[in-house]
Amino acid sequence: MKYGIAVGLWMVALGACQVATLPQVVDGREERSASKLFDRGTLTVMTRSLSGGRHLEQVLDDPRAREPARAAELLEALSQEDVQARARELAEEIQYARPHLIGLQQVAQVRLQSPGDALFGGTRPAEELRLDVLPVLLGELEARGLHYREVARVRNADVELPLLTSAAPAFDDVRLTDFEVILARADVEVKEARAGNYVARREVRRPGQEPVSLPRGWASVVAKVEGRKYRFVSTHLEPAPDEQGLRVQVAQAGELIGGLRGEPLPVVLVGDFNTPANLGLMGAPTYRELLLAGYVDVWTHRPGSTRPVGADLPPTMPSLAERLNLVLVRKPVAPGPRRMGPVLAYGLGGALEERFGPWKPDLAGVVARLRM
Repeated sequence: MKYGIAVGLWMVALGACQVATLPQVVDGREERSASKLFDRGTLTVMTRSLSGGRHLEQVLDDPRAREPARAAELLEALSQEDVQARARELAEEIQYARPHLIGLQQVAQVRLQSPGDALFGGTRPAEELRLDVLPVLLGELEARGLHYREVARVRNADVELPLLTSAAPAFDDVRLTDFEVILARADVEVKEARAGNYVARREVRRPGQEPVSLPRGWASVVAKVEGRKYRFVSTHLEPAPDEQGLRVQVAQAGELIGGLRGEPLPVVLVGDFNTPANLGLMGAPTYRELLLAGYVDVWTHRPGSTRPVGADLPPTMPSLAERLNLVLVRKPVAPGPRRMGPVLAYGLGGALEERFGPWKPDLAGVVARLRM
């Protein structure tokens, strides 16, 4: 109970940075159960969108971004982000949580080429680095005495667009590359790094031009934390605003489930799944497939989470409020019941509508401390 009060006071001070979702302890048994989360042997993980996700998705997915003037607007929105301030915000979240492992989605690099050739059929890629948040974040962490390192990476979409730079007109090229990255704390032993892209992917078609493929991917490592080994996986699935996106997303989830089916270690699967999780088995198809494959959504196993998934939605939130960033776990298949231990979990980022409630309209990340 003392910890719950301390967290509440800390959240009041932090204000708009994040929202605590720690439930009230309802009886002595739950209090004793929750205390196990502060013993040795617990695992703390984080999933987080690193870049300005809304702008990144617009550049990758919006067909209008292929228009030079529109691309210039979107680049301006990206370049106006205060990269150092963004890195400080994320470093504060990491400093508070001290996760063993972090899955980062939407790790963007923006590169320029001047003058550009994409508008005229040229194929020379842009190489002048304009924006790269990850090195700034790692530097900010080091300055705070927090030692993290990159241990796995996969390149997802890599798109180059013509960019209108003046009314003359003059054109440059802007190249946006999207990565998935795993960071590990210095005291975590890591091996067997793997990464790959899904076969299922969406293509954006442009009149009179070749379609642009938008691959998504995953990265994973075997991590040893206090003598216990886990397969830690981070992914970013296709958004599903329409039927085509949903088909691709479900297919990607199927590839992910199939690729991990024979994994003998406990699996911790984190990421931006782009599938609403608050409706449980009756909700989004992708989330349902993950649960049916034996994965447990740790958000639903916090002490005190006794109501059905979705039952604690505040009346001001729409029924399809999006909880898209998830931490899922799967224990090795073995005889006997499989149980999930106690979990502490809270959300990161996003606009605040229910300041001290467990739900937000746009969760940009989740931290979970758990025992498996």
